[in-house]
Amino acid sequence: MRYACSIPLLALLLVTACGDPPDPRTDDVPTKGHVLILADEDLRELVEAERFMFGSIYDKAILDIRYLPEASLLKDMLNDSVRCSILTTRPGGDQERYFNGRNVKAHVIPIATDGIAVLVNKRVKLNGLSTGAVVEVLSTPKAFAYKGWELPEVEGRLDAPRAWFISSGSGVARSLVDSLFGTSGQQRILAMTADSLPELIVRIEQDPQVVAFVSYSSISDLDDPHVRALRERVKLLPISATDTSQAILPSQSTLADGSYPLRRPVFMLLAEGKSGLGTGFVSFVANHKGQRIILKHGLAPNKVPPREIEVVAQ
Repeated sequence: MRYACSIPLLALLLVTACGDPPDPRTDDVPTKGHVLILADEDLRELVEAERFMFGSIYDKAILDIRYLPEASLLKDMLNDSVRCSILTTRPGGDQERYFNGRNVKAHVIPIATDGIAVLVNKRVKLNGLSTGAVVEVLSTPKAFAYKGWELPEVEGRLDAPRAWFISSGSGVARSLVDSLFGTSGQQRILAMTADSLPELIVRIEQDPQVVAFVSYSSISDLDDPHVRALRERVKLLPISATDTSQAILPSQSTLADGSYPLRRPVFMLLAEGKSGLGTGFVSFVANHKGQRIILKHGLAPNKVPPREIEVVAQ
């Protein structure tokens, strides 16, 4: 009898041993596994800070984050393997039709407010621009008769400024078109592109005609020595909403209170049909730990994390 009972037990052990191990790409849960995430390349520094902290807490979670210009990101979102994206625009008609065709509910979660910073050569006398002047820079290839558009050592104003961005599919450019050109029918801007922020900084230093538009997120973390070094090499221009209103610098506070005119939201798009690792990362970023990272990065978080104060009785 003792040997008869061991036969089915041995068979059970063999079946269990031959079963397929869990696949981290499909059997993931909110705190472990593997997930593909697409992120706007403008947000790289912020997203890397979030990834580092999430990974230090959940060491069995693998976040495969791919950074792309916004135009490429919106195309690559239409892929079954992409369950989470980080971007500065809501999904449009193509994305909505794609998700509807898959019977997947796409959740759009706001996490922060970013800005568009305007950078020029440090020698230029210009001390601010209105949004109307920004439209001129972006769309009018002519001499720029704006007060201060000159160098201290040169008599007379400079020639026409040249707008510059990082990458041809920049979400910064799309944000400016959406917010400044309105329904006028103007959908094209005249601009040059650089391959990276350091390359763009070099161009600004070398050419006082360059007016560069970059994500404020890429230069907002003043705790980072590298960011401080980049900011010291160029002039960050204040921007005014009108020709007669006060020009304001981008900062965490002016993004939060809405006084800086060139603002844009930051979203996480979650398209998981289950509670997987994408859900876990979105939940982390959207709640107090992730929002504290955004606060430290110098942007305006969607939710201001509560401050914990310890009261000690004397």
